[in-house]
Amino acid sequence: MTESKLLYDLIIIGGGIAGLTTGVRATELGLRPLVLEQGEGVDYPNNSRMSGGILHIGFHDPYRSPEELEEVITRLTDGEAKPELARALAHTGSRLITWLQGKGGKFMRFNPQEGYRWCMAPPRALKAGIDWKERGPDLILRRLALDLVERGGVLQLGARVTRLLMDQGRFVGVEGTCQGTPQIWNAPYGVIADGGFQANRQLFEKHIGEHFDSVFQRGGRTGRGDGLSMAMDVGGVITPGNRFYGHVLCSDAKHNDAVWPYPEVDALATAGMVIDATGNRVVDEGISGVHLANELAARAKTEKLFAVFDQTIWDGPGVSARIPANPLLERAGGTILRATNATELAQQMGVPASAFIETLNQYNDHLKSGRLNTLPIQRSELVKAMPIVNAPLMAIPICPGITYTMVGIDIDQHAQVLDAKSQPIPGLFAAGATTGGIEGGKNSVYIGGLIKSGSFGLIAAERIATLEGKQFTLESANQKSSAESEGLTKATSVAVSNAAHGLERFPILRSMIRHGKQIASALSILTLVISYLFLSGPLGWLGSVIAIALALVVLVIILGVVEMITLITDFLIPE
Repeated sequence: MTESKLLYDLIIIGGGIAGLTTGVRATELGLRPLVLEQGEGVDYPNNSRMSGGILHIGFHDPYRSPEELEEVITRLTDGEAKPELARALAHTGSRLITWLQGKGGKFMRFNPQEGYRWCMAPPRALKAGIDWKERGPDLILRRLALDLVERGGVLQLGARVTRLLMDQGRFVGVEGTCQGTPQIWNAPYGVIADGGFQANRQLFEKHIGEHFDSVFQRGGRTGRGDGLSMAMDVGGVITPGNRFYGHVLCSDAKHNDAVWPYPEVDALATAGMVIDATGNRVVDEGISGVHLANELAARAKTEKLFAVFDQTIWDGPGVSARIPANPLLERAGGTILRATNATELAQQMGVPASAFIETLNQYNDHLKSGRLNTLPIQRSELVKAMPIVNAPLMAIPICPGITYTMVGIDIDQHAQVLDAKSQPIPGLFAAGATTGGIEGGKNSVYIGGLIKSGSFGLIAAERIATLEGKQFTLESANQKSSAESEGLTKATSVAVSNAAHGLERFPILRSMIRHGKQIASALSILTLVISYLFLSGPLGWLGSVIAIALALVVLVIILGVVEMITLITDFLIPE
């Protein structure tokens, strides 16, 4: 077995957004990291690369005040999120975005909703199926990997870690294989950042549910929980809960790669109802798509699950998603059943017609009378329920899809791995989907995968630098300076990055937006004066009217152009 000399300050397990952020930030702080990634090639697969690229905290803007964001996390998790983790994320999320911009990351607003303000650009195309190459997350990971190497860090591909090495309770290195050859790497600090355990049958069935085969893997399928298992072997503990982040998919995903990871069927399933092979409702559809996916995954394995809805839902919620089922699912070959009445739809689904008709009528009657809470399976209305009455009645065969697990290694606010006594294990850190706690406990909710991963990657690197005696200011994260090249071994008081972001790079657009009304007014007055001088003489009072009309037209056109520029830049260049 080959053993490396002590050339590294920290070893990072995993090369997704958490691992690469940790590595690059470590190099900025004068540390030499080694990132061990099991994948091969410049575009090795992982969930970060395949994600939609949205940075949000509970679908709220990370640039809200930290106090507001802490409240959001507390409210969404019913107070079950670890307060210290909520505070750390609330204070770090916006800094991560600024830091990524300093690394060349581009962002745009995907749609007007607050939670979609910060989308890695270019965004995923508005089409069904697998579409991540050369998109925002892929490009950012490539930039970070290149930056890591250029700054003196090491990215070792084809390396899989199998054991953490400890000496008197302290992390000292890892054991594994590199290109199939046994290897030992040594360092005084280790950061586990290899994602969740969604692709590990044993861990899934132990911590999530019994029905691993009924849940479709809609991510990179690389999360095997190696880091979690190794952390537990050396005294780490797993957070409480059994939830995952995922969505409801058309079950054709099992044989048609064109219908996953998008479009999701959440909006249709939560606005309508979900039935199984018996023709009966099986779950409360009205909380969220993520909750629905979890509830369906927890049920006994069934051959058939259907989202049932009508034309009104199809034309309403069906087109509302970021990558909508209507019309993209059908274009991609996904199964959509249509019928003029309930009997015909039951036949197409292969469920008992009498039971289905009774279920449908019962659902519509209770909805009309405002008694959804008295249904045999109570229906919540965090997502608005809609009647299923307007032909054609429709159904899509569905299955729960998992992206990553929301329970994992227990950490503190510094990303240090905790033992059963809630004490840090010396030298051992974790970041990203391999960790838990920020999403809450037994009823964990989705807070944001990318921002969690990147933020705690920054936090882990900075904590290690602090423990190593490296003095720095958080503002220096965004500015390359001579102090950085010297490893930031001295205290600095560098101001926030002077690099131009947003509209600062486009002075003409900036002037048009900031002074558009004044420009429009000035040109309108100029048009009025010139037109009056040329037209009032030969045309008299008619010339004056025409001059006023021309001035108004100029005013409206210029204000319209300013509004259009404002709209476009608001989407493409969020400040």
